[in-house]
Amino acid sequence: MTINTRRRAVRGFLMASAAVLVLAGPALAQEARHTFNIPAGDAVTALQAFAKQSGKQVLFPFEAASGKRTPAVTGDVADADALARLAKAAGLVVQSDDGKTITLRQAPAEGAQSQSPQSSRAGAGATSEEAQVVEAVVVVGSQIEGARTTEALPVTVVGEKEIIATGAVSGDELFRSIPQAGDVQFQEARTTGNLNDARGDVASLNLRSLGTGNTLALLNGRRAVLAPGTQTENLVPVQTVNTNAFPVAGIKRVEVLRDGAAAIYGADAVAGVVNTVLDTKFRGLKMEAQYGGSEGTSYREGSFNVKAGTRLADGTRLTFFGNYTGRSRLMASERDYSASEDHRAQVANTPWVDNTTFDSRSTSSPWGSFTLIPATTTVRQGTATLTTSGVFHIEPTANTAAGCSSTVLTGNLCIRSGTITGANSRVLRYDENPDRTLKGGVERTNLFSTVEHDFGDITGYGEVGYYHALFTGSREQSAPLSTAPISIAANAYWNPFGPTTSPNRLANLTGVPTTGLAMNITTYRPVDTGPRTYTVTDDSYRLLGGLKGGWKGWKWDSALLYSKARTKDMTHDAISNTAFQAALNRTDATAYNPFNGGSQPNYSLGDGTPNDRATINSFLINVYRISETSLTLADFKISKKDLFTLPGGDVGIAAGVEWRRETYKDDRDKRLDGTIKYTNSVTGVTYGTDVMGASGAPDVNAHRSVASAFFELAVPIVSPEMNIPFVEEISLQIAARDEEYSDFGNVLKPKGAIYWKVGQGFAIRGSVSQSFRAPNLPQFYSDGTTVSNTRTDFAACRINTPTVTTCPSASTIEVRSGNKNLKPEEADNATIGFVYQPTFIPRQYGKLTLTSDFWSIREKNIVGILGGYNQIAYDWLLRQSGSSNPNVVRDAPVGTATVGNIAYISDTYSNLQPRMVQGADFSLDYDLDDTPWGDFGLSINVAKLLKYDQAPGQTESILLQAVAAGKLPGITIASAGNQIQFDGFPEFRGTASVSWRKDGWGAGAFVNYVGEVYDTGPAQVNGQYFPIKEWTTVSFYGQYAFKDGMFDGSTVRVGVRNAFDKDPPLSASNFGYSGALHNATGRYWYMNLSKRF
Repeated sequence: MTINTRRRAVRGFLMASAAVLVLAGPALAQEARHTFNIPAGDAVTALQAFAKQSGKQVLFPFEAASGKRTPAVTGDVADADALARLAKAAGLVVQSDDGKTITLRQAPAEGAQSQSPQSSRAGAGATSEEAQVVEAVVVVGSQIEGARTTEALPVTVVGEKEIIATGAVSGDELFRSIPQAGDVQFQEARTTGNLNDARGDVASLNLRSLGTGNTLALLNGRRAVLAPGTQTENLVPVQTVNTNAFPVAGIKRVEVLRDGAAAIYGADAVAGVVNTVLDTKFRGLKMEAQYGGSEGTSYREGSFNVKAGTRLADGTRLTFFGNYTGRSRLMASERDYSASEDHRAQVANTPWVDNTTFDSRSTSSPWGSFTLIPATTTVRQGTATLTTSGVFHIEPTANTAAGCSSTVLTGNLCIRSGTITGANSRVLRYDENPDRTLKGGVERTNLFSTVEHDFGDITGYGEVGYYHALFTGSREQSAPLSTAPISIAANAYWNPFGPTTSPNRLANLTGVPTTGLAMNITTYRPVDTGPRTYTVTDDSYRLLGGLKGGWKGWKWDSALLYSKARTKDMTHDAISNTAFQAALNRTDATAYNPFNGGSQPNYSLGDGTPNDRATINSFLINVYRISETSLTLADFKISKKDLFTLPGGDVGIAAGVEWRRETYKDDRDKRLDGTIKYTNSVTGVTYGTDVMGASGAPDVNAHRSVASAFFELAVPIVSPEMNIPFVEEISLQIAARDEEYSDFGNVLKPKGAIYWKVGQGFAIRGSVSQSFRAPNLPQFYSDGTTVSNTRTDFAACRINTPTVTTCPSASTIEVRSGNKNLKPEEADNATIGFVYQPTFIPRQYGKLTLTSDFWSIREKNIVGILGGYNQIAYDWLLRQSGSSNPNVVRDAPVGTATVGNIAYISDTYSNLQPRMVQGADFSLDYDLDDTPWGDFGLSINVAKLLKYDQAPGQTESILLQAVAAGKLPGITIASAGNQIQFDGFPEFRGTASVSWRKDGWGAGAFVNYVGEVYDTGPAQVNGQYFPIKEWTTVSFYGQYAFKDGMFDGSTVRVGVRNAFDKDPPLSASNFGYSGALHNATGRYWYMNLSKRF
C-alpha cells in the first residue's frame, strides 16, 4: 500500500466512523447515576474526581474550596446526591446546571459575623471575588473538556507537593526529577563545543531518551519557543525548549503524557508531551524568599518570588508571577572528584588501574611540541638527535624519567625529541579543570502575567511572559588546531633553531641552515593569558491573545501566539590566530615566547614563566555567537463533549486548525563565519577561522511554516448502567492530524486509544499511534559546518608504522552539511497498561492507586551521520584491500609515509536505519487522610528500559563484521546494536516522595534513583566496559504554616537536598562524572520563607 493510499484509507475510516456515529442519533436519556469512588479528603480533589467520574464539567471557586474537607462518596449514587454532599462540605451551592456543565458558587454567609478566617484576610470583597474564580480541569491528552477518555492515557502529574519535595529552584532541577525524562544533554558538565555548544542557563527535555527534540513542550497547553542555542547530540545538531525559562514559582503542575500524542498536539510529539500548567486561577498575594547553598563549597543560591492574583471591579481577572534567582559559581576545584582531570587514582583498585582514558589532561600544554618545516628535517646538537620526524618538545630538566636530548635551553629547560604523548612525559600534560566552572554563576528573572475578561458570552484572555538570564563561566585557554596550524618563522626572536645571528639559537647545531628553520606548533597552550571567561545572555518573551466562548453546547477557543528567544554567547580573552602568529614572529624581545615551558615542579598547573602582559594583550579578542528563534502560532479549535448520546454515554468531539511559523538565525562572529580569515604568514595558506581552538561555521538564517488540522472523538461504548459482567466501562479515543510543511510536504498521523474498566477498581488502557518529526532547521539548512574533534587516525598510524603499539590522537576537522533531501523521522507508538484502585481497602485506611504501562516506539529515517570515528575506521579497513574512503580527504604522503595526514572528513546528514525502543512504567500513589496523626501521602514512579536497539547501517554492518573478524584491532563500534545500560541509557530510573501534614506542620522526603550504566570510553577489560555505578540521593524538608496572629498565612520551610552527600559515580570524563545523568551539587541546605496575604 502506498503512502497516499494509506492516507486516503485513514481519512476515509475517520470520516466513515464519524458519519456512522452521527447517523446513530441520540440514545434514550438514562438516569444520571454513576458508580463513584471518591475518598474523604481535600474538597478540590474530590470535586475534580466527581467531574471525571460523572463525565460532567464542574466549575467552582477554587480558593473557596481550598482547605475544606469532604466526606467519601462511594457506590451507585445519583449525580445530584453525590454533588450535594460534596458541595455542602465545601461550603458551595449550585448556581447553574444544564445537565452537562455545573457551576458552583460560594454559599452565602449565615450571618454578618460568620465569615471564615480566609475571607477575613482577603477583605470585604473576597466572597464575591472568590465566587467567580472557577477551575475547569483539562488534562493533557485530549482537547475535549471533561472527556473520560483521558483515563485511557498514561499521564504523570507532578503536583505542588511533589514540586515542594524536590526542592527545585530551576526548571532543570524540576524536570530531572521525572524518571521518564531521560538524560539531559543540554547541561553544564559538557566541556566540548565551546561556542558551538548551547551554553548558559539552558536545560533540555528528553523523554524516553529518544533524543533531544523528540519531546513536545507546551506551556498552558500551547507550544513554547525553542531555545536559540544548538549543539551536537549523536553527532547531529539538536534544539530544545529551555526548561529554565519556565517560572517554577508559578507552576501549578506538570503533566507528562507518556505516549505519542502527534494526532492531538503535533506530529513532532514522538516521545510524548510535557505540559507545564501555571497557577492562573490564583487569588491573593504570596511572597516567598529562599536561600541555600552547597555544603563545603562557595556555591550559594538565593531567590525571591511573587505570586499575585485579583479580580477587578469590571470582572477582569489578573495574575502575575515574578521570580529572581541569583547563584554563585561552583568551581571544579571545589570537588575532590573534579579538581583534576586525572582520575586514575580513583580506579587504582579496579581492573582499569592502568587505563589512561581516566587521565583526560591535555597534550596541549605550556610544554609545547613543534614540527619543523619540512618535517623530514633532522636536527642534531653534536651527536644528540633533537627531533623525531621533525618533532621536538620543551622539557623540564628535572623530569629525569624523560631526560633531555639537548643541552640546557635556558634556565631549567631543555629540548627532547618527539611529542609529550609518551608515558614519561605524561606529567607535562595540562590539567584544565582548575580553570573550569562546574556550575556557572546565574542571574535569572522570570516574569509572567495572565488576564481574562468577559465580553458577554465571550471571554478574552492573554499571556505575557519574559525571561532573562545572565550566565558567567570560565574555562581553560584554547590551543591551536592542527587544521589551522600556526607557524613560527625562522627568524622569530625566541626560535631555538633561528638564524645564526639570533641570541636564542642553540649552539653546535647541525641540520639547521644559517637562516634558521621555520616550524609549526604541534601542541601548545598559552595558559599565561589566564583562563577564558564567557557570558551568555538569554532573553525570551511570549505574547498570547485569544478569545473563547460557547454556542449551543459547543466550546470554541482561538488564539494568536508570538514568542521569540535570543541568546548572545560572548567569550572573553579568546585568541586571534592572526594576532598570535604576529606576536610569535616578532624579531625583538617583545615577541611571544612559546619555548619557556610551564610551572615547576607542578608541571600540569599554570605557567610559572609568563610572557609580558602587553604582548599577551595584543592578541586577545572577544568572540560572539548570537542566535535567535521565533514562533508564531494561530489556532482555532472547537469541542463538544455531548455531540450525541450512545447507550454507553455522550460522544465528545474536538476539531481544530493551527498555523505556525518557526525561524532560526545563527550569527557567528566575523572571525568564525569566514568574513575574517586567518592566513598563515609563513606558509601562505588561508583558513576559514581566525579564532584559536574554534571551528568555523557559516551563518544560518532559516524558517519554515506548518499548517495543520486535527480531529478527535471520545466514544463511550459501555457504561456502568448497562450492567455487563466484567465490563463496567469501555471508551475509545479516535484522532488524526494532518500537517503540511512548507519545505518538504504533507503528513497524516492517526491515533486510537481504549479504556476498559473491568470492575472492582481494575482497568486496562492502551493506545496505538503514529508520529513524525521533521528535520530541525539546522539539520535541513546548515551549509558545511566545520567542527574539530579529537580523533585517532588508525590508517596512517597502523599502515605507516606497523609496529606501533599506541596510536596518538589529534584534532581533526569534520565538515558536516545539512541535507534538504532528508526524509522526516517517523515512529509507530503503542502502549498498554492497567490501573488498579483496590476497592477492598476500607476508606479509613486510605486510597491506593497502582499503574503499569508497557510502551513501544519503532522509529525509522532517524537523522544522523556515520561520524568521524567510523569514517576513519572504514578508511583503514578499505586501505587494507587497496582502496580508501572518499569521505576521508587526506594530504599527500610525506617522506616514507604511504598514507597522508587527514585534511578533513566530509559527513552529510542522512536518514539512518530503524530504531526500536521499549520500556515499562510503574507507579504507586497512596493517600491516607484524616488520621489522628495527620494526612499522609506516598508516591513511587519507576521507569524501566526494556529494549533500545539501533539497527546498523550498511557501513556500520561492514565495520561490525570486520571487528568480529579481527581486522580492526582496538576499534569499537558502539553506535549500533543494543544501547541499554550504555552511556546515557540506564535500565532503571525511579523516584519516590513521602509527605505528611498535621495542624500546620508538614514534612516530606524525595528519593531519586539512577541505575547503573557502562562507559564505552575506556577499553574493555575481560570483555566488560567500565561500570558507572547506580546513584541514589535522598532529600528532606520540614515546614510549619502559621494560622493565627501576626504570622497568619506565613510558612517556614527548611530542607536539604542530597542529604547523605552522595558524590556522583565515576566516569571517564573531564569532570569525572556524567552530567547528563548526575550532578555535582552535593548536600544542599536551604530555607524558604513565604507569606500569603
